[in-house]
Amino acid sequence: MLTGFLDALKIEPVILGLITGASVMGALFALASATTDITTARPEAVATGLRITFAVAAALIVVALAISLGSRVLATRHSRPGT
Repeated sequence: MLTGFLDALKIEPVILGLITGASVMGALFALASATTDITTARPEAVATGLRITFAVAAALIVVALAISLGSRVLATRHSRPGT
């Protein structure tokens, strides 16, 4: 259903993911920095927001790599004859 909707709008799922991911990471930074106005935020708050945002991004990369490697292992396991 979502694919048909995206096709109707001529939006690629990859682009939708990039836009959504950038928005979520920005929201995460704002939440992690615990300030209402980023222009007047203390440097420590900005540093904390960046650390948490980059830690979450790194964790998401590790999860994506694990999923990719796991699916590759399963695909090669099922493609071998006699197994």
